[in-house]
Amino acid sequence: MEDHRKTYLVLPQYDAGLLSPEQLEQLAALARKYRIPQTKITGAQRVAFLGVDPEDMTALRMELNIPETTPHGLHRVHYVQACPGRTWCKYGHQDALSLGERIKNIELEGPLPAKVKVGISGCRFCCCESWMRDVGLTGESKGWRFTFGGNAAGRPRIGDVVAEGLSGDEAVTLVTKTLNYYLHAARFKSRSARFMERYGIEALKKAVLG
Repeated sequence: MEDHRKTYLVLPQYDAGLLSPEQLEQLAALARKYRIPQTKITGAQRVAFLGVDPEDMTALRMELNIPETTPHGLHRVHYVQACPGRTWCKYGHQDALSLGERIKNIELEGPLPAKVKVGISGCRFCCCESWMRDVGLTGESKGWRFTFGGNAAGRPRIGDVVAEGLSGDEAVTLVTKTLNYYLHAARFKSRSARFMERYGIEALKKAVLG
């Protein structure tokens, strides 16, 4: 985005905030090379370069292997947030990071009507605000709880519970089925929260749990 000759650049390939030492070193080197005044870890667990000079945008994108545009029309979710889960957190019931990778790589039957944000929390503390995400997955002792239609924007909405006690495989399958239903049934640019207000949880369950 541009504002009076200043821009910021989000790095979408770092979903869930996972960065290796080599990736951190690359980001630091590029920040120095392009004289980036500020970097930020975003609320979506991604990295933003703030205040990039417009003339440096193309070269910086090439070095980071980022396309000129990242349309929401791709057959994938917008981004995935995931907490450390049971891999790194004593409270985690489920492996949030592993499930996050699987959800990120879901291939859908067509382009989504609007951006879809995913929050995956390894326990009920919900550090990734799963209740307020389009797709919310929360780890419990008996498996994953899947909620759909959450939103934290100007018209906030808590997601509806679609199913509970899901295994990792069941969660991936049900999320895929739900998103495919959403992309076929929703109006263009209709976020999942507004879609669920019109269709209701019972209609969704009938379509995806059969």
